[in-house]
Amino acid sequence: MKGQVQGETMEQTSCGKSSASEEEFKQSSQPTSTKRIWKNLLVLASVFLVNFTSFRAIQNLQSTLNSEAGLGVVSLSCVYASMVLSCLYAPLFIHKVGSCKWTVVVCLFGHVLYTGSNFYPSWFTLIPSSILLGSISGPLWTAQITYLTSSAQEYAKVAQHGSPEGDISKFNGVFYFIFELAGLSGNLISSLVLSKGRQDIGKGEFCGAMDCGTETNWTSNHYVTNSSTSSVISNNSTGLPDDKQQVIVYTLFGVFLACNILAALIAWLCLDKDVKNLEKTSAESIQVSQLLLRTVRVFKDIDYVLLMPLLVIVGMSEAIVAGDITKSYVSCVLGVQMVGYAMLSFSLTSSVCSPVFGHLTKYMGTRTLILAAVAANTVLLIYMLLWQPDEDSLARILSVSGGWGVVRAVWHTQLYAVLGATFPSNQEAVFANTKMTQGLGNMLVFSYSSALCMDVKLYIYMAILALGTVGYGALEWKTRNKNNTEADTLDSTVDRGKGRDAAPETCDLMERETSL
Repeated sequence: MKGQVQGETMEQTSCGKSSASEEEFKQSSQPTSTKRIWKNLLVLASVFLVNFTSFRAIQNLQSTLNSEAGLGVVSLSCVYASMVLSCLYAPLFIHKVGSCKWTVVVCLFGHVLYTGSNFYPSWFTLIPSSILLGSISGPLWTAQITYLTSSAQEYAKVAQHGSPEGDISKFNGVFYFIFELAGLSGNLISSLVLSKGRQDIGKGEFCGAMDCGTETNWTSNHYVTNSSTSSVISNNSTGLPDDKQQVIVYTLFGVFLACNILAALIAWLCLDKDVKNLEKTSAESIQVSQLLLRTVRVFKDIDYVLLMPLLVIVGMSEAIVAGDITKSYVSCVLGVQMVGYAMLSFSLTSSVCSPVFGHLTKYMGTRTLILAAVAANTVLLIYMLLWQPDEDSLARILSVSGGWGVVRAVWHTQLYAVLGATFPSNQEAVFANTKMTQGLGNMLVFSYSSALCMDVKLYIYMAILALGTVGYGALEWKTRNKNNTEADTLDSTVDRGKGRDAAPETCDLMERETSL
């Protein structure tokens, strides 16, 4: 009997130790799991920061360094045109590769090839690499958001949070805060490197609104990294030898190429495999097909059609700053070495103003901020049409770039809020369509950039901005009338209900009076 009691006691003790060890394991494993998730988030953000440090800076320099026959802007047009189409097959691409991690790694090598083609830019090297880059952009960004969302959901599960929505928002905030630093680092690198070389690359005779693309003397000053331009480059005001100038530009693209390769290596070696199995069942394949159909059907929605011009404006504004303002107002006057500083002003004001406008929304309202952005954008356009920049215009050039950054911050913070409120039940398809519409705006500007004068481009932008303002006003009027109609219907329903409640009381009162 005593032995049995001792055995039970030992068994209870061992069970107690076992349960205690399980609890200790859970407690010890939870911080490790959350640390791993945070590590993956920071690795993913760092990969995109390092990689897009290269691409953003190259995008801003394309219209200047490869201005002959509009090669630079045509290549950017190819990037965004193929990117729009790549959004359609992105789920299939990820499924074929096998995971989001390896999709990111594979797609980053498209950036490596694109940067490498800028060492010897021509129609036979830059255009194919641009099409390839756009073709992998859709899968790259789809894999990024899928990996991030899955990580946030796993984090919410490990941390025992009720809903993952807050963690998804937190993870997106951390990612895009780090990612936006790419605009600062890339432009700073390009300006610091190019400032060591010629100070007149990209300068033209007619600048500002008078710049008419290839019709000016850009071809006598532009830089292409081959021997055919030796006689042109050697005749410069700084007396810098041709081979020295080539070394400087090669150094710049060498730094950017190293950034692309480093990003791919970080993703390959440091990013863990996806937290969710990406094997698609037939039912999931049907869901993907239905999602594509829903994305296309959004174009039939009158509310989205009314907002489309403003969404196109978002893409056009980014393309105008990266392709036209950098060429016609910055490098044309000050030289290509100042492009990075102007874009630094643009990126800095956009990054700072985005959270500010997000906070001001609850005090001023979305409508007020959007109309203020339209007014500010119109003032910028008129000023750029009338203003003739010169070599003493550095402060005004930085101010204009900063002004476009402020307008961009309003578009990004307020238009997404309008879309989320207008389409609460179909947000995935709407936001996918929004990315495609903005890509169309980018493609539109880059496609005609080398063929039109700067003033014509500004007039086209102004016309679409006016159309977008009218469309947004119509949407606001439609929404207000709908809300008023629903309110009137609710009031009349309440009144009828009150009347029905009052009728029995009146009858009871008449019966009591009759009985008396």
